[in-house]
Amino acid sequence: MEKANTVAIIFDDHLLFADSFSALIERLELFNAVHTLNDKRELTHFLIKNSKTKIYLFLDYYLKNENGLMLINEIKRLNRQLMIIMMSSTISPAVITNILNYKPQGFISKSSGFDTILQCLTTISHGQQYICPVISKIVDDTGTKRKIPFTARELGILQYFAQGLSIAHTAEKTYLSKHTIVAHRRKMMSKVHVNSITELLAYARAQELI
Repeated sequence: MEKANTVAIIFDDHLLFADSFSALIERLELFNAVHTLNDKRELTHFLIKNSKTKIYLFLDYYLKNENGLMLINEIKRLNRQLMIIMMSSTISPAVITNILNYKPQGFISKSSGFDTILQCLTTISHGQQYICPVISKIVDDTGTKRKIPFTARELGILQYFAQGLSIAHTAEKTYLSKHTIVAHRRKMMSKVHVNSITELLAYARAQELI
């Protein structure tokens, strides 16, 4: 991969891990700069300010108030050259399937070694998706990818419903109309044969989708 005008961001709310991981990334000497962020507003501002810069974003799945997948659709609009590498300690097949449904450029288990990072970056630079051996083994052993009934867009809407957001607020967050959000909700309930938003959220939690 070319170093010129390439930046890495580690977005993780566990500061000790984030700082340690940043130090590892800096050792690779593949980036002009490596930044550690843990605030969504800071990340958004940085991406807008550097919209023409190629950025490799190492994004933690488990964040304080939401999971990292909720950021993906929003931040992709801010930087078209953004490369998203999900990082997680999960061993849950359902969570893994959910993450893969968002089609990140890379997926690294936090139990992976240093060589995995370099292999991931090399694979992505050649235009291919990278899934680390730890995650690949879980996929192979459990028969994942199991089919998730919801699209990535619907999963994002579910996350907002799970936070208690109203139809109007969810529409604002997703840049969709209120009518479209209602239609998505109706379609999701139909897919899993439930009759209320409470039952829909209960299903999603039972399947580890939220």
